[in-house]
Amino acid sequence: MSVARIYKAPTPFNAVELADIDYVQAFDVVYLAHIDHDPTKLVRSAHASWAFTTMPIGPTIAAPTGVGVTATVANTDADNDGNGYFPQPATYLVTAINDTSGQESRPSASASATNDLTLKRNKNVVAWSPAASASRYRIYKAENQQAFGFIGESVTTSFTDDNIAPDLTDGPPEAFNPFAGDGDKPSTVTFFEQGLYWARTRNNPNGVYRSRSADFENYDIARPVREDDSIALRIQAQKVNSINALVPLSNLIAGTGDGVFLLTGSNQDYLAASPPPLAKRQSGRGVSRMLKPLVLDEVVFYIPAVGSGVRSLGFTFEIDGYRSNDVSIFSPGLFTGYTFRGWAYAEEPMSVIVMARSDGKMPAFTWQQEQQVWGWTLWETLGAIEDVCAVVEGGENRIYWLTRRTINGVERRFVERVASAKWADVRDSCYVDCAVSFAPEEPTGRFYVPHLAGAMVNAIADGFALRGLQVEEDGWCDLGGYEAEYMVTIGLPYEAVIETLPVVPQTNSGYPRDKRQKLGEIVLQLADTRAGGVETGRKMSLMRAIKARTTEPLGTATALFTGAVTAATDPVTAGEATLFIRAAEPLPFTVTAVYLDLQIDES
Repeated sequence: MSVARIYKAPTPFNAVELADIDYVQAFDVVYLAHIDHDPTKLVRSAHASWAFTTMPIGPTIAAPTGVGVTATVANTDADNDGNGYFPQPATYLVTAINDTSGQESRPSASASATNDLTLKRNKNVVAWSPAASASRYRIYKAENQQAFGFIGESVTTSFTDDNIAPDLTDGPPEAFNPFAGDGDKPSTVTFFEQGLYWARTRNNPNGVYRSRSADFENYDIARPVREDDSIALRIQAQKVNSINALVPLSNLIAGTGDGVFLLTGSNQDYLAASPPPLAKRQSGRGVSRMLKPLVLDEVVFYIPAVGSGVRSLGFTFEIDGYRSNDVSIFSPGLFTGYTFRGWAYAEEPMSVIVMARSDGKMPAFTWQQEQQVWGWTLWETLGAIEDVCAVVEGGENRIYWLTRRTINGVERRFVERVASAKWADVRDSCYVDCAVSFAPEEPTGRFYVPHLAGAMVNAIADGFALRGLQVEEDGWCDLGGYEAEYMVTIGLPYEAVIETLPVVPQTNSGYPRDKRQKLGEIVLQLADTRAGGVETGRKMSLMRAIKARTTEPLGTATALFTGAVTAATDPVTAGEATLFIRAAEPLPFTVTAVYLDLQIDES
C-alpha cells in the first residue's frame, strides 16, 4: 500500500521529550506518560483523525443535582406529651450508576432534615433531578453528623427513609486525583487486571497508582476503601527505588533502579485496594529506563540499570519466584560501551528481538523458549539504524526501522519496512535494503528508483540475481541488458556471514587447544536456499562457491534447495578451525546445521 501523505497532529510534547514517553494502548486510545506532563491520551476517531488530549480524572457520569429532603413528622409521641420524641439530623448524598459502564458518579451536594425516624409513620423522602445516562441511584446517609453509609438504591428520582440504618462499611466515593500537583506527573504506565497503572513521579519516585477497576480514568476512593477502589502505594526497600517500568505478567512486575518487585494482592489471588497490596522483592538486578521491557510469553527481557547487556526475568518453580538471567553473557562485545535507542520483538516468523544501537548497528536476538535455543547476531546496513518497531501485518510481525543514509552525497532519513518472509515464489522475495519492487506490465530493463540516485545497488529480476548495478544521477537504473517480465526488486546490497565457533574435541591426549587443526569434509544442511550465491572458507579472503546448478537448464534460475550439500575450503592447517559461510547474492539463504570433519595435527 502506498503512502499518499504524512498525517500530522499537534502534540503537547517537544522533540527532546519523545524518548522519555511511556505508553500503553487500549483499542483506539493510547495512554502516554511523561514526568513533566499530565497523563495524556492519543485518540483515533477516524483513519485521518487523531488528537492528543489531557486525560480527564474522575467518572464521566455526572452527579445528581437538586437533592432535597422532605421530613414527614406524623408522630411526635403526643400520648406522652412529646417526651418520647427525639428528633435527630440526617444528611443524605445521592450518586448515579450507569449499568453499561459500571461507573458510579461522585456524590451530589448534601441535603439534611431533622426527624425522629424511630417513631411509626415518620419518614424522610429524598428527591433529586435525574442525571444523564443514569440507570439507577445509590443513597447514602449520615446520622447526627457521623460518617456516611449506604441505605439503598432507587431506579426513580426519590427514596424514602423510614429509619434505615446506614451501612458504614459501604461509603460513597470521594474525589481523588493523584496527579494534580506539581511534581505529581507519572512517567510509566501499563494495564493489569482491569486497571490502568501509573508510577514514578518526581515527588514519589517509588509510587504506584491504579485506577478504579475497569474504570481507567477514575481514581476516586470510598471511605472505607472498597476492593475496586483506586490504589496508591509506595515500594519500600533498603534504598529509594525509582520505578522505571511496570510489566504485566500473571503478576504485576515493578522494575526499579535497584531491583525487581512483585506486586500482589494480600489475598494472594488478585490486586485489590482492600486489603492493601504487597510489594515483594524478586531480584537485585535493577531495570534501566533506557528501553521499555519486552514481554515474550511469560518471560520479560530488559536492559539492566547498571552495566550493559540484556537480562531475562521469568518464574521458576525451584525458588517459587522470579529469577533474572543474563542472556547476553556470551556476546558482551555487542553491548559494552553502547547505548540503545529502541528495540522490538518480532514473534512471527523468526522470533527475534532487534535493537537499535547507538552506532547505527542492530544486534538481533533469536529465541526459542520451547527448545531453549538462543543466540545473537549483528545486522549492519549502508547507513545507521536510529529506531525500530514491529507491527503485526498479514499474520506476521513486520519490522520497521528509521534509517539515516547518505545517498549520492546527501544525508536522508528513511522509514523502511523489512520485507515479508512469507513468499511462495522466489521471484517475490526481497534480500536487499531500502528496496522497491516493480511488476512490469511489459518486458523492460529500466526502472526509476530516485531515492537511490547515484548508489550502487543489487537486484533480483525474475529470480535472477544482478549485482553491482549503478543507479544514474537522475534515478534511473538499467539492469545491464536484462529485461524483466514478472518482478524486479532493487535496493542496497548486503551480505549474510556466519562464522562457526571453534571446536575442541576430546582425544586420547585430552582437549588439544594448542594443536593445529584442519577442516576435512564439510556438510551444510540448507532449507529453501538458492545455493548459487553461497561460499565457504577458513578466511573471508579464501572463499569457495558451492555448486548450485544440478538439473536446471542454462539460462534459467536455479531452483530452491532443501537438503545437505558438501562444501570445501583450502587445506589450511593452523590454529583452531572455524568456518566462514557467506551469501553475497540477494537470494534466499537458510542454514539449519553445519557438520565439520575436524582433523587435528598431533605432531
